[in-house]
Amino acid sequence: MKHLTPPTILRQHIAALVTEQAPMQSGDTVIVAVSGGPDSVALLHILCSTLPQLRFVAVYVDHGLRPDETGAEIELVQTLARQLQVGFELITVDVRAMSRQDKTSIEETARTLRYQALEDMRLQYQGTAIAVAHTADDQAEELLIRLIRGSGRKGLSGMQYKNGWIIRPLLHERKETLLHYLQTQQIPFCIDSSNLEHTYLRNRIRLDLLPYLQDHFNKSIKQTLLQTAQILQDEEDLLEEMADNGWQQVVRMVAIEPITPDSPRHTILIATKEFCRCHPALQRRILEKCCWQMEARPQFRQIALLLDLVHTGQTGAEIHLSQGLRAHKTRQGVVFSYPVGKCSYRGSMRVEI
Repeated sequence: MKHLTPPTILRQHIAALVTEQAPMQSGDTVIVAVSGGPDSVALLHILCSTLPQLRFVAVYVDHGLRPDETGAEIELVQTLARQLQVGFELITVDVRAMSRQDKTSIEETARTLRYQALEDMRLQYQGTAIAVAHTADDQAEELLIRLIRGSGRKGLSGMQYKNGWIIRPLLHERKETLLHYLQTQQIPFCIDSSNLEHTYLRNRIRLDLLPYLQDHFNKSIKQTLLQTAQILQDEEDLLEEMADNGWQQVVRMVAIEPITPDSPRHTILIATKEFCRCHPALQRRILEKCCWQMEARPQFRQIALLLDLVHTGQTGAEIHLSQGLRAHKTRQGVVFSYPVGKCSYRGSMRVEI
């Protein structure tokens, strides 16, 4: 039988990690995403039990996808919040409508709307952080997702403990540890039936690919993936420092009035001549950073197209990226912008800077 971390030790470990990685002052507010599932329920309970100096608000985001189950989940989260004496907020988003409008997958649309809703709550409460319940198991799945979809070293280093306002206190904990915690503390939780649907890529990886790899290739594949992510992250830190130096030399960010409220408040210009003097490895990283700074998730093919645009593209050439993001070649370099805001559309509306 595997050794499972005792609840007291688990709570101490999580509290120490939050204090070290995301230090906050007494009275600060933390928005906690709570779906009613075991991971997020454990997260809320552990945070409230160990960090009484902070103020917590449990936020349930109803995606409108499982009407037969959400009622019980909402009731459970609301009851737990009341027992822990923390705030509770319910937010409803229409994932299907947005998915049809933007022609994006249900999975990706749900993620986008969920994080937008959490950020809205953070702003409403003037919160210091948004805590989400990603675990070590989620990290292993995420690495395979990024590998399948195509990603550079930065992506393959996995989710970070802290990314902007987002913190992931459970990122180093296994799901079985959290289930053990809930069982010993007699804390109820709900099971999301959609986690068993093979429609979604993450579910297919969790239910099919990882078990197959464990049975036929490596019994410790999850641990191997996590170790690989840690090695890549350590190397990423060094390369990021080098890329930041290159960024300062070749990139200019220009403040603008956003066309839509959710659009970035800047455009980006890459100076072509200076960019081409950088090492090819740093060129790719600078382009990746441009995409992240413009709130887009870069993929391998997109970076390859951007490299081609910088090196061989004619003045006026343009690449269409996700959610209305455009990169086009000018005499001065390559400009990243959302000409009509963050939305899916066809056609060219260039921004000169």
